[in-house]
Amino acid sequence: MEYLPLSKVNTAAYCPRRFFLEYILGEVYANHHVIEGHYLHRYAYSEPGETSGVWVWSDRLGLVGVIDRLEWRRDGVVVVEYKLGRAREEAHASDAVQLAAQALCLRETRGIEAKRGFIYYHKSHVRREVVFSHRLFAEVNRTVGLMRDLLRQPRPPKVQVPPSKCQGCSVKDACQPELYRKGVL
Repeated sequence: MEYLPLSKVNTAAYCPRRFFLEYILGEVYANHHVIEGHYLHRYAYSEPGETSGVWVWSDRLGLVGVIDRLEWRRDGVVVVEYKLGRAREEAHASDAVQLAAQALCLRETRGIEAKRGFIYYHKSHVRREVVFSHRLFAEVNRTVGLMRDLLRQPRPPKVQVPPSKCQGCSVKDACQPELYRKGVL
């Protein structure tokens, strides 16, 4: 089984077409969002009671990647993921799925169970808590299944997301979502 990047769980949950274009076809463009995101992760640091850059994997899911930060607290370990964007009232759904996938990998790789985590949104300087649930773990399994299904497809799936999700997308030029919405492609 091919191990897939843990970070791509977010991509597939956000937009299956983007996952196909980026991961399968290699259409990766370094727009300002991508460059700023790399910078943010590169210069993350650890304080006492924290560990940054923890490699984890799951043989069951076939995922491998890095957890941005683990924080050791009295009530247990907390998984933290850094995102460049702005926060809403709750963590973005695709971010929560990625964080839950990290927690599953952490448990399988290191035997450490996290009951919750946080997404830190850099532009807002705010954290949003994500409590890990059976429903969220089921969404991880569904998303990884979708990723595996897409690996077997000869063509990218149709555009399935609203236009607002396409703004600022690093593969927008390769995707051409407006042509799909007009029925041209």
